[in-house]
Amino acid sequence: MPDFNPYLLTTPSSLAQAMKLLHTEGVAAFPLVNHDGCQKILAAVNNLPFRACTPVVGPKGKEVEQDFEIAMNFDHASILDDYQAAFEKQINQAFALMEPSPYPLPFSFNDKAALIYKEGSKGITPHRDLLCFEAVIAILTLSGEAGFYICDDREKNNARRYSAEPGVMILMRGRNFAGIEDRPYHYVEGVSKERVGYGLRYNVKEPVEKAT
Repeated sequence: MPDFNPYLLTTPSSLAQAMKLLHTEGVAAFPLVNHDGCQKILAAVNNLPFRACTPVVGPKGKEVEQDFEIAMNFDHASILDDYQAAFEKQINQAFALMEPSPYPLPFSFNDKAALIYKEGSKGITPHRDLLCFEAVIAILTLSGEAGFYICDDREKNNARRYSAEPGVMILMRGRNFAGIEDRPYHYVEGVSKERVGYGLRYNVKEPVEKAT
């Protein structure tokens, strides 16, 4: 497996420091991957089979409107696997440094998705990730521009904008991070230039593949 570490801008200690914000803010935003690394991931993402998302999801009264294209849980090997392995290694090392670890080790992602918000997209309205997604939710921006916001509720109260430039990781608190059940509301809007992102999550309903 090729080594993706030279493209990472973080260390386990700097990642652990950034993740301290997840306890109180629910999110941390920081540069994770350099320009060359983003270009390599983006090239792999561009080869994925995308489809239009379902425009409205969720139960009555809690509907979420969304406007993007998505590719999910693809199996063929690529540099995306190298990126995931390198990032997972740092997360495990960072968790171990946090004393106590905010989540049982070893930790591994088992849910992956690439999203394209076309220029002028309506984005996605305020929502929380499902309860089955635990520990951390990792969204890496690869290209483009958009506003990524954390807020208190579906009405966007106390909205805070976070940088989502190419190479920046938006790391959100999933369920059971440090024993915290609550997950942050978040949304995307103001897509002034086509934005491509790559997301990793841990779904407790799915088996975690172990390296052999």
